[in-house]
Amino acid sequence: MLKEKIIQKFGAKQTKDFIIYGFGQAINLISPLLVIPYIVSICGEEGIGKAGVGFSFALIAIVLVDYGSYINGTKEVSINNNNNKEILEERFTTIFLAKFILLLAVISLCSIVILTIPFFQKDKIQLLLSLLIVVGQFINPIWFFQGLQNFIWITIINVLSKAIYVSAVFIFIKKPEDYIYINFLLGIGLIIASLLGFFWIYKTFSFSLKKCSLTSALTLIKTEFSLTVSQLFFSFYQYAPIMIISYVCGSFIAGQYRIIDQVIMIFRTYFQMFFNFIYADICLKISKDVKTGVSSWKIFNGFNYLLVILILICFYIKADEILVFFKINPNYNIKLLHYLKIGLFIPALMGISFALKQLMFSFNKNEQYIKITIFSTILSMIVLFTLLQMIGLKGAFISTIIIEFIIIISYSLVLRSSFVKNTTK
Repeated sequence: MLKEKIIQKFGAKQTKDFIIYGFGQAINLISPLLVIPYIVSICGEEGIGKAGVGFSFALIAIVLVDYGSYINGTKEVSINNNNNKEILEERFTTIFLAKFILLLAVISLCSIVILTIPFFQKDKIQLLLSLLIVVGQFINPIWFFQGLQNFIWITIINVLSKAIYVSAVFIFIKKPEDYIYINFLLGIGLIIASLLGFFWIYKTFSFSLKKCSLTSALTLIKTEFSLTVSQLFFSFYQYAPIMIISYVCGSFIAGQYRIIDQVIMIFRTYFQMFFNFIYADICLKISKDVKTGVSSWKIFNGFNYLLVILILICFYIKADEILVFFKINPNYNIKLLHYLKIGLFIPALMGISFALKQLMFSFNKNEQYIKITIFSTILSMIVLFTLLQMIGLKGAFISTIIIEFIIIISYSLVLRSSFVKNTTK
């Protein structure tokens, strides 16, 4: 009976969409696994550590450019998908104009930070080239496709961008100092693929960029400010650790962290993929009927979480083989094996926090989400810095486990009243 209920809720169209979308996201997960062992063999742990800092720097900057488009932008497109073209055009043009204004500001600010702060200045060329990822994400219209639930184009953009990136790495990365081009090549692939998606939308919907309203764009920036600040803090929570590790422990240790974090990032990326895949649908269902929406949320996330746990168990059992795959120096295998096994507990907690975050946004708990995110990020930086100095690299993974527990408890407390109130009507 439960199986029939799942099949009924996860209909033929959704199954097809999930397969298409899943293929594109599988490429996102596989592409780092293809290039990182090669990069480590050419550039070493130090090179991958420096590139990891640049990559994290770009991902943090991206949050300021996206500016809520993947949360409220996607939600609005989803709800208004069946309405007239003018509403979609207004959202599309307003959000892109706002993102363009923010891109100029972010590139300028990041350049100043890179050129003036000594920690970043010593690797300024690599960091400046990494900003091309930010430009690519500005163009990237996947947020709009997610609202439309057009998973074919999402997959096209993901597959094409990663195909260009992986090919370019094997062609152009030939000596240790070439690590400075790793993120640059990722940015090039993202720009080319995103432009194709952007022009498809422009042509298919006949949107006119001339109708952009500067007033509307500035109003959007003002309206989305608090949500973006919270997303920025969340981004610091996810991506700043490698910077702190590099600062405290050096590039070599940061490289070791980057390799283990890449395994964790497989699951983080997957959870983000799954979040994006069902987010628009969950929002739509909850807006129509809370019980139906929550029921779908439980089923989708429940079975997805069970699948992830089974995979994590396999990773835990084969942890030593994973390190061999990444071409880790055998002298460090025993210690890193211990760290990897600790780190694998992080995705088990992320699966719960990502699922709860869907409900936070679906029930419009944005204000509470912002407060929790800011608090947990500040606390995570303090705990991370303290544990790094006390117990070394192991502290980075333990600190994340502690914060994930705090986030889950906080979300649960906020949602408890709304969850009971809305589902018992």
